[in-house]
Amino acid sequence: MREEILKAALENAIKYNGKAAVNTVAAKVFSQLKVDDKAAIFKEINEVVNYVNSLDLEKQKEMFGGDVKKVKKEKVRVIPDLENVSGKVVMRFAPNPTGHLHFGHFRQALWNWFLVEKYNGEFILRYDDTDPKIKVPLKEAYKSIADDLKWIGIKPHKTVIQSKRLNEYYKLAKRLIYMEKAYVCICDAEEWRKLVVKKKACPCRDLDVDTQNKRWEMMFKKYKEGEAVYRVKTDLENPDPAVRDWPGFRIIQKSKHPLDKKSRVWPLLNFASAIDDKEFNITHIVRGIDLRISDDRQGYIYKYFGWKYPTTIYQGKLILKGTKSKTEIKEKLATGELQGWDDPRLSTVMAFRKRGFKPEALIQFIKDLGIGRNDVQVSIESLNALNREIIDKEAGRYFFVKDPKKIKIKDAPKLKTKVLIHPDNPDGGARILSTNEEFYVSDEIKKGQDYRLIHLFNFKDNKFVSLDYDASVKTTMIHWVPVKDCVKVEVIMDDANVVKGFGENALNKLKVGSIVQFVRFGFCILDEKKKDKLKFRFTHN
Repeated sequence: MREEILKAALENAIKYNGKAAVNTVAAKVFSQLKVDDKAAIFKEINEVVNYVNSLDLEKQKEMFGGDVKKVKKEKVRVIPDLENVSGKVVMRFAPNPTGHLHFGHFRQALWNWFLVEKYNGEFILRYDDTDPKIKVPLKEAYKSIADDLKWIGIKPHKTVIQSKRLNEYYKLAKRLIYMEKAYVCICDAEEWRKLVVKKKACPCRDLDVDTQNKRWEMMFKKYKEGEAVYRVKTDLENPDPAVRDWPGFRIIQKSKHPLDKKSRVWPLLNFASAIDDKEFNITHIVRGIDLRISDDRQGYIYKYFGWKYPTTIYQGKLILKGTKSKTEIKEKLATGELQGWDDPRLSTVMAFRKRGFKPEALIQFIKDLGIGRNDVQVSIESLNALNREIIDKEAGRYFFVKDPKKIKIKDAPKLKTKVLIHPDNPDGGARILSTNEEFYVSDEIKKGQDYRLIHLFNFKDNKFVSLDYDASVKTTMIHWVPVKDCVKVEVIMDDANVVKGFGENALNKLKVGSIVQFVRFGFCILDEKKKDKLKFRFTHN
């Protein structure tokens, strides 16, 4: 096992100018060998990597004794061509602001943006918010969605809020009535369903235009909720009953809409979306394949007005294993099971941002998944790996001891140890650790075992042995924090549990939002600085 670790560490060090990365070496070792106790092996990997990094490059090459494969070139991610491009490409991202952006929505936003950028086109952010009864908008979601898009680098050329465009929909609804392409139905809902299943027209369908127009006006004043529905006429022989005379408007007497509590006649999504896609000159639509029926429904409006329907690109669902849907999130927020939309257990963009994920990682991840029709199920580990590559280059290394145990090393010298903040960046500054005989550690200290406090000295049976590392002695490397030069630290983990301990005092110099790697623990982002402690969020290993 130790020989395999040494081989992996030497190979990695030679690839990167003499400096091996612990996480990279560990990943290779764990992928090649069956490991039962990863924690124990990780300690040994730390020890070997430190030893290898203490050697010069020529010595490393001599010990490796073979050729090292060149580092693979970065994967080229290609954005596919659009069909039916003639003139300016205009696309839209149309979230329903019932909550903050979920990862699946983010995928759709990014693919609209990728394609618009490729063709130097126009990106429209449109809030589909015209269901103030069932899909009630969340007031703060309008801003948070815009903030999430800005964070990832998406800059909408125009923002549209459908709930502020009701009069535009009313005008075209009335035109369809005069064209005898729409009607107001006051039939019992269940009776209407029985008729439409039999492909038969209801008694309201063929009433004269004047009657239909009067009923339309009565929807705004007289009819109560559920008593009248505006329907778009379609082919009653259509094989899909859901397409037959689909509803375009309904009455909602008590609007819960945060921006409009007075309006009572509201367009359903397919009507408002069809109108806006035309009025804002949308040329291409990225749509979930589960919404394919929308093309059929909206196609009737386009046919009646003589419009050309946009080209549709269908996309399968993105399922991130172990994550919750928007509906589940709302239920658990209501019961207090979740801390908020940025709860670390969620796959909202807000949660990823708070945990220290980088926009570049999410962009690469979404590009790699492509834009196919098939549903895609992926593990969060795939995203973690991409993010790790990015933050590993910039995250400073610091000591954090969870579940601390205080030990005293007899005869330990008082030292001031200077350690690079990042081992691969000598110009990135150093941190100073002042020590005496007392330390906090996480490890169980066993009698008769040789230990080395990383970057400091060797000890055995709680007695100081020597300063210099001796490669001939099988020594267990452990991280540590000096008792008299430390700060309280709390880490909110990805399962929302809180890990407490002590960190080195240099952490106090960090700014909120700084990403660090706690040695033998993982990457974390500084979330809050308090007088008596620092609060971090766990990013990933």
